[in-house]
Amino acid sequence: MADSPHPETPAAPTQVGAGIDFADPNSPLALLYFRTIHVVAVGFLAILFVVNTIFPLWHTDVWGHVRYGQWMVEHRAIPDREPFSIWWDGRQRFTQFYTVSHLVMYFVYAVGTHFAGGDDLSQLAGGVEALRFLHAFLVVARYGLLYVAFGRIGRSWPVAFLGMIAVMMLDLSNMAVFRPQSFGQVFFALLLIPLGRDVLSRRAMVFIPLLTALWANTHGSYLVVHGLLFALAAGRIADCLFPTTGPAVRPWKDAQAVRLTVTLGLVFLAVCLNPYGPGLYSRTFEMTRHPSLITAVGEWQPMSFTMGRGWHWPFLGSLAVLAVAVLLSRQALPYGRLFTLFLFGVGVCVQNRMVIWWAMVVPWVLVPMAADMASRIPERFLPTASVPSLRKTMLAVLVALAIANWSGLADTLRNGVPKVEDTVSAGTPWQVARQIAKPEAELQAEWQKELRAVLNANYGGTFRGAILATPMQGDYLMWALAPAVPVTYAHIHLFHPDFWDELGVVGQGRPGWWDIVDKYEVNLMVVEAEYCDSLLAELRKRPGVWKVLLDETGSPEKTQPLNRQLIVVRIKPV
Repeated sequence: MADSPHPETPAAPTQVGAGIDFADPNSPLALLYFRTIHVVAVGFLAILFVVNTIFPLWHTDVWGHVRYGQWMVEHRAIPDREPFSIWWDGRQRFTQFYTVSHLVMYFVYAVGTHFAGGDDLSQLAGGVEALRFLHAFLVVARYGLLYVAFGRIGRSWPVAFLGMIAVMMLDLSNMAVFRPQSFGQVFFALLLIPLGRDVLSRRAMVFIPLLTALWANTHGSYLVVHGLLFALAAGRIADCLFPTTGPAVRPWKDAQAVRLTVTLGLVFLAVCLNPYGPGLYSRTFEMTRHPSLITAVGEWQPMSFTMGRGWHWPFLGSLAVLAVAVLLSRQALPYGRLFTLFLFGVGVCVQNRMVIWWAMVVPWVLVPMAADMASRIPERFLPTASVPSLRKTMLAVLVALAIANWSGLADTLRNGVPKVEDTVSAGTPWQVARQIAKPEAELQAEWQKELRAVLNANYGGTFRGAILATPMQGDYLMWALAPAVPVTYAHIHLFHPDFWDELGVVGQGRPGWWDIVDKYEVNLMVVEAEYCDSLLAELRKRPGVWKVLLDETGSPEKTQPLNRQLIVVRIKPV
């Protein structure tokens, strides 16, 4: 480790010029002094930033949310119904869980388009670059806040750095997708900082409810605040009643137990500061019980423990590390952290998507025990303790700037906005969306020319009817075309299960699929080629009715199967 957890030995003053000591602990600038491990941490965060700005923007969980932000800005209101689909029938209550995240995402996108200028493609690329920057910023903010939270609770910066690495290892698969959930992850990391104190401060008792109120208007994951505070409060009460050392204490006489309980009550009140008031709770639970979400989306399903790949392996590995840490650490695990592990661990088993919160909770609990074990390592096996200094702070800034020079943002500032195809994932259906929105647009691919020929021959040159798309493909199509062109898209919780059951019949090419596409007046299908063999076989049985424009099944040019598209047009529209 770069820094020892043991008390530091005094170092000789490092003076420059007229007696300036950059390592003076009594200097007014001492709060800005970095240690060696801080420089390493800054380098790590800079690398995270670069990686998230150069990876293409994944095509799901972002575009539909940006579209809602645009609608709210244009209408200066929060929608009270689904504004982009003619198929929303009100059987599922419309709830706007994401007001803040939608507005921020659209604002950032709009700033990117403004600075890019030029034609629609240039503006699209500029908006994508801005979204990639926002995503990278949120990732770096989350890990930076976790570093602070781990350092506060463990009182060891080297161990805090290892905690950051642990979070990344547990949550690596979720990092690539930008969604409103990314804001919630930042809020959770921020929440852990005040909760790392032995006694919650009065300022934190105000801050946490305010943070929760913001969270409740940003993403539906605000419920994890309640779970964490409940576990910590209940655990503190248990510590008072059943102490490992000393006499029992009445919980109402323990400052931490009282403050955690009061803060939990304030959090319930704070959540009511939203367009639906207390009703947001019932709407949230209603969404979590949506049958189509539970059956069709893997992250909403219970964790499956098999020999194949899956989130259960990092989860089981983290449990093993926890068991070893409990056995080796001299510190007794407080009931509050034990209850937190139990609550979030059960949550992971019940629903896969809880992994993202588990990934932050486990290191937060482990860090104090790891720091205790590190403190027992003989000093002769540890490097010399580093001395905080302003020079190291300046070095950290230089390291961050040097690494950031490799980012997509820096490349854009140097060379201008890149091409759209270099900024979005290969599965983004931007080409077909642009061709439908701008029939006169220049065409490049052969399948686009075939689509134009069909539209000119039988549609009067302009597409009409509906587009059947999988939720992943439909997210961008909804952004680019709805509501002018009806599109099926990713917001599964807004539509009744009957709607998704019918679309499932089509997607699997089961008997009756033809009647359903007629019912919804579907004239174009855009789906993932690798997952619709039966549908493709049915379509090929009707060569005079449907024309396969693009079939990328098994395409070696797209290594990710979710990027391989199947695009089919009805030759004569209904």
